Amino acid sequence: MDLKPTLSFIWIISAGFLTAADRPNIIFILCDDLGAGDIGVLWQNQREGKQKFSTPNLDQFAREGMTLSRHYCPASSCMASRSSLMTGRHQGHCARRNTQFDQELPDVHTLGSVLKKAGYATAAIGKWGMQGGPYGLRIKPVRGDRSPETEPSHPLLRGFDSFYGYTAHRDAHYHYAKLGNRPLYDGFVDVTDQLAKCYSTDLFTARAKKWIVDHHKAHPQQPFFTYLCYTAPHSGLRIPTTSHLTAKGNYPEEGGLTGGVQWNVDAANGQINTAKGVIDKGMHPEVADAVGDDGKPWPNHARRHATMVRRLDDALADLIQLLVDLDIDDETLIVFTSDNGTLHEGGLDNVGTYKPDYLDTFGRYDGAKLDQWEGGVRMPTFVRWPSVIEAGSESTVASQFHDWMATFCDLSGIPAPAVSDGVSIVPTLTGKGKQARGVVYSEFLVRGTTPNYMEFEAARRGRPRGQMQSVLIGDYKGIRVNIKNHQSAFEVYHTLADPKETTNLAGKPDVPSQEQIQAAVLRTRRIDPSAKRPYDKALIPALTKRATDLGLMRREYPGDFDWVPQFDQQEPSRQSPVDGLDATAGAQQFAGYLRVPKSGVYHFALTTDGKAVVRLHDALLIDADSQYTAGSRVESGEIALEAGLHPLRINYLAATDAAALSLEWQVPGEEMNPMPNAQFYVEGGSIK
Repeated sequence: MDLKPTLSFIWIISAGFLTAADRPNIIFILCDDLGAGDIGVLWQNQREGKQKFSTPNLDQFAREGMTLSRHYCPASSCMASRSSLMTGRHQGHCARRNTQFDQELPDVHTLGSVLKKAGYATAAIGKWGMQGGPYGLRIKPVRGDRSPETEPSHPLLRGFDSFYGYTAHRDAHYHYAKLGNRPLYDGFVDVTDQLAKCYSTDLFTARAKKWIVDHHKAHPQQPFFTYLCYTAPHSGLRIPTTSHLTAKGNYPEEGGLTGGVQWNVDAANGQINTAKGVIDKGMHPEVADAVGDDGKPWPNHARRHATMVRRLDDALADLIQLLVDLDIDDETLIVFTSDNGTLHEGGLDNVGTYKPDYLDTFGRYDGAKLDQWEGGVRMPTFVRWPSVIEAGSESTVASQFHDWMATFCDLSGIPAPAVSDGVSIVPTLTGKGKQARGVVYSEFLVRGTTPNYMEFEAARRGRPRGQMQSVLIGDYKGIRVNIKNHQSAFEVYHTLADPKETTNLAGKPDVPSQEQIQAAVLRTRRIDPSAKRPYDKALIPALTKRATDLGLMRREYPGDFDWVPQFDQQEPSRQSPVDGLDATAGAQQFAGYLRVPKSGVYHFALTTDGKAVVRLHDALLIDADSQYTAGSRVESGEIALEAGLHPLRINYLAATDAAALSLEWQVPGEEMNPMPNAQFYVEGGSIK
């Protein structure tokens, strides 16, 4: 494989900023149900009174790196967020949407597989929840009848060299695997019997430390990617053991290579050094005897929640100390974030119900987990890379989980797959270059209502959720909930100036109109039969009339590629107008417009000798890249189009010098036929 950098990476190198050998190690830390209000520097430190707790290590982490203050999860639930993150596709294109817990993640490009191709060692540790197979949704303990080898999208089958953790999402609700009798796997092997008294946050931290140490010792020159998914602070509200409980804290001292949580080779002694003492009794001293503003002791749920967050806080410091001890801190990028907002939830593992409004762990926002309001989707996100990212910096540039694939590809010197929806945020992180604007889009279906918390806007409390959808246009967020049809109105908020979404600006001058927002959401997504929407049949609007000539623009790009790449941020080596899909050898893009003769539901099909990805507007029309077999025919499924011009992009990799690429379509009321060249238009220029 040719691992030469992409053009955007070459620019950084030419600026004297990085070299081709400077691919960072990457640790992506994903917490479960951690709200923006759980972090001291983001909220708790600003609270008045006694109902607050501290996160000193996370605060220090933020001071040493960059706060992404407008970073969004794909949708406000676990499965949707993780599947979009892993595949680099927002919820308008991702194969797993809504609350499709434990469903199979298709065999497409993942963070694991693309970074593995870039030469990284890859490890997934903690909660997975995208394994497929028949067992994930069973509520009762299922050890003994589980067979991880039959899970079609086990992490080891989706690009990871190593896996340690829970494959099924419900298993991860139990913070003591042995106590919950839930299977926890080392690869394909159930190791639960070795985990008596092992608390999940400690277990996953110790395993991550062990994996990093082992890898660094064996392959010190090879960069690594660690996907570390904690199960805290999601309910059940289990807390650590009493093994290291003192007046100052409950975490082993020092951290790093010789301190902090440590992996025991002798599993008979509990696998980790904190697997002793009394389980579920290690309340953090800061909150053990805390008294609230009313003079009464904190409720048990609040003390437990704060203890779980403090454990994550200590774990982060432990990991950073390890990097310092190994002398790789400066060359390691760490992302710390959450999968969705905080949640009023209980009944899991018989430990009680967490109520976020006691500590206001939704922060300064309205909404919580399962809401599309900012409290459900605006994530506490910090990025630290000491040698590169300016300490104490902050960015208000809007971004979303699917941008991490493009970002990590950029940093590792490879192009992002064309099927991914994100843009690299390397310019934001480094302060070098021009940041491209990405898509921040979400759609989600869930029952229930927004919590009735007094801190929320009165009109929002108890409001039905149902079908929900949101999109950013500039700094304006269009959002609608309990959608009945495509005509359901969007509310519009300037979320940069009004993060609590107090003032609906819909209909105001200089604010995106209903027509603009409705057009934007239709041009961004595709229908998914497993996640039906009230707007699925709405016609994607054509562009307003503009001067065009027959043909397409063919742009050619140098390089050898393992997948069809994004070309948007690269300069072509050559471009010329052509009268149709006149393909040549190598990597190329056909760009222009498709003239749709009449409004209705269309079908498309593509056949090629190599690989190709087709988009209409920003909608992913055809993926003939992921697991594509040359010469086979890939169909688009239904797409409803308004008559007129629609932007068309076809990114294509020819397999041989005898390039072959054909596109068919079915006009409403007609048979499937080859697409005539007369339907292709290009802006400016003419065909000779």
